[in-house]
Amino acid sequence: MRPLDKGSCPTDETGDPISVHDYTLWRKRLIDRIGYYCAYCNMPLSHSLQMEHVVPKNPPAGYTSGNPLGWENMLFACGPCNNAKGNTPVDFNDYYFPENNNTLLPFQIRIHPNHEDAAIVQKAEDLELIQQSKAENTIALLGLANIDRRNNIVDIRWLKRRDALVAVESAFTLYQVAKAAGHAHLASLSMVQWAKGIGFFGLWFEKFRNEPEVMQALLNPDILPGTAQDCFDAADGYKLQYRNLHRGINPI
Repeated sequence: MRPLDKGSCPTDETGDPISVHDYTLWRKRLIDRIGYYCAYCNMPLSHSLQMEHVVPKNPPAGYTSGNPLGWENMLFACGPCNNAKGNTPVDFNDYYFPENNNTLLPFQIRIHPNHEDAAIVQKAEDLELIQQSKAENTIALLGLANIDRRNNIVDIRWLKRRDALVAVESAFTLYQVAKAAGHAHLASLSMVQWAKGIGFFGLWFEKFRNEPEVMQALLNPDILPGTAQDCFDAADGYKLQYRNLHRGINPI
């Protein structure tokens, strides 16, 4: 899950924060800030961009509702992620969210141990107990380990992840050939364009973490906007680092 920074609320020509009467009017500005991807599974959204209220606008009785029109509460989500999350009350102490945490740290995409044709999101290795719990809660909240084999299949995330795993492996092999031939810079730009089309950015950051040319391109906001820069230590080989350390115990 790519950590996101969509920035503060857009402003008008006078510098005042923009307000909207319909939350769908944020779509174009969200595309400009973070691209056209599901904020949770990072699958590219080719059409029917669903707006996601991070804190639900209509939670169960007794829970705080989110701002139904506020920029701070808006992201994109694919249908399966959006439907799985639904109106579940959100407590940021119980889940990992892409605008609050370095969501590359608690999750990993792997082939399902019993289904070689399916790739799912799992909790990362070496997490502390409370981190494991939050990662598992988030995976359950969004259905990120679901495999939909019904004839009237709706959720294809497990198929898309599997294809992405194969594509990233191929891209890495091609990059090594290009780098050996002295074309690392041009190849790194090609890798990012490939990543933009395929999505599932956690795979790209994981596979190319030791390739600074590619990491620099992946983090270039002019190429791929919206990735939270404070989640990487550029001075230390783009090592992943914790985010928002003031947020409770064992933050990520």
